Amino acid sequence: MRRPTGAYARLIKACLRRGRTLEDAEDLVQEAYARLIEYRRNAKVRDEEAFVRRVVINLAINQYHREQILAFAAESIDELDRQARLVDASPEVVRILDARQQLEQIEAMLAAVSRRTAEVFLAHRAGFSYEEVASELGISTRTVKKHIVRARSMLANASED
Repeated sequence: MRRPTGAYARLIKACLRRGRTLEDAEDLVQEAYARLIEYRRNAKVRDEEAFVRRVVINLAINQYHREQILAFAAESIDELDRQARLVDASPEVVRILDARQQLEQIEAMLAAVSRRTAEVFLAHRAGFSYEEVASELGISTRTVKKHIVRARSMLANASED
């Protein structure tokens, strides 16, 4: 078998340095080149080698994260629960009171700001990005950021009291 040279060899070596097997490295590089070909159908790529290198690195990172998740998911919930209680069967009274107090502070803060600020803040806390909130509410991303800053400053002031 011929030893690969050039950009392909550099990409394989980069994967091997990141702990990938030769087979995984070859798969990652092949996938990166396939993505380059697909991407070139719709856009011009200025530096193809840099593009492929970035794709290989991202694919390697994604593969590593998937492996970590699968390793964690292989353990049963019962086993995890025995190792470290996942659910507190009887939360302490102090923890319950603290949680209620925090909830009351948030409710008071949301009552003190405009309805729009509260709406934006809750949407962002629910996991929506600035862009998604802006699109849904028909406002600019900058306005979303201002509402969130306003809400956070109100929360910070409420927690200092």
